[in-house]
Amino acid sequence: MRKTCTVFTTALCLLFLAATVASAFGEIRYSDRPLNLRASRSAKARWVGSLYPGQKVRIAFMKDGWAAIFEPGETRADESAAVGYSNAKYLVLKPGRVEPESWGELMYTPRKLNIRSGPSVKTARQGVLDAGERVKVDFPDGDWVMVFDPGATIRSEMNARGYCAAKYFEPVKTQAKAASAKNAERAAASGDAGNVVSVPSGKGQVGGSVASAPKPVVTTPKSAQDNDGPLAAAGENPGSSDWGKVVTLQEDINLRKERTSTSPRVRTLRAGDRVRVDYLKNGWYAVFVEDEVLRSENRALGYALRSLVDSEDQPAPVPAPAPAPAQSAGAAATQDGPQTLVIDRTKFTDAKRPDPTPNKTAHGYQYRLLEKSETKKYGETWITLKIFLSTTKLPGADQIKDFCTTMWTDHRRATKNLVVLLYLPGMDTEDLAYGVVSFDDSGLLELWVRKVALFGTDFL
Repeated sequence: MRKTCTVFTTALCLLFLAATVASAFGEIRYSDRPLNLRASRSAKARWVGSLYPGQKVRIAFMKDGWAAIFEPGETRADESAAVGYSNAKYLVLKPGRVEPESWGELMYTPRKLNIRSGPSVKTARQGVLDAGERVKVDFPDGDWVMVFDPGATIRSEMNARGYCAAKYFEPVKTQAKAASAKNAERAAASGDAGNVVSVPSGKGQVGGSVASAPKPVVTTPKSAQDNDGPLAAAGENPGSSDWGKVVTLQEDINLRKERTSTSPRVRTLRAGDRVRVDYLKNGWYAVFVEDEVLRSENRALGYALRSLVDSEDQPAPVPAPAPAPAQSAGAAATQDGPQTLVIDRTKFTDAKRPDPTPNKTAHGYQYRLLEKSETKKYGETWITLKIFLSTTKLPGADQIKDFCTTMWTDHRRATKNLVVLLYLPGMDTEDLAYGVVSFDDSGLLELWVRKVALFGTDFL
């Protein structure tokens, strides 16, 4: 009997040891400095993310002095689960200085939403977000964002689940408010409203009123929108700019860290700056950059008094146009079905200017630096590079990112931001740029591509 118990105990220990080994592949390390993550084992490989000093990671698959980087809790001993690669000499056994950096925004979508392999509805679908599911969003690309699991700790494009349209996300705070309103409605409908215990009014409480119910979500057949987001109700614009309001400042304004005049000043905006404002509370607005895609208070530049932002000189909001009257059964259905627009390109022939002559080469592209300027915007210094890129093939986001990162490396200055404006053959270099890539003094901030700016060129 004793021998049987010994064999059984030994077998259990072996099984436990095997499970432990399987779940603890590689080893835990800590970055000893701000560290770039690359798409492969090379300093010239595509940048995909970064680690902050002291960040905890799991490393494995060492080769040529480079390590594959994993989330600390990763259990899959598979290199395909890596979130990037870094030089192993900067990854130490014990943490030294720790300078954590928050990243991403915790958001949710009120309905099912497709996850795409790229920032376009034409790319492959590789997953679905459930209604109400919470995710981190980051790396905005035009009107799209990358989505991550809420528990993700490493900011890397290789750590993302894919892309989703940014305009269909709401901050988690909005979700909590909607849930509270729904619970109040249910309590009232079931007759339980009289059992609610009253509490003294205090911070975070609403006295004398009931929170309004959330707007209903308009659903459409799957064939109509393929789960990439709900269509808007009549008269609504579902675009990323349908929140808050854009104002032109009439005077210099100090932005504060909190909604109080005694709070530290974070920056100064100048008269003439255009900003987006929202989240009005206690007479203070949260202030955002004008083209902010995500409606999240965490992305605000700071807070400003409403009396300083709102001005009698601001134009009144333009009312939405009234819906067109329905056609009678006998009327000609000239508006039904897709409409075709024919562009007479000959009308642009005389209007075109000769393209600039390139005089430099980078990443296989011939280019010319047309203009370099330095201005202040939202209280920060920006270096602007206007560049003509000579090419007959439309560059994609990866090619634009690599090229502009090289421009940033060549022209970067400490404590200053930099934006690269890219123009292609046939474009008016005094008009909107095709590519807009922004950097701060530590790396890439955002990348925008405006295909509409190619109108009248050979690319469109």
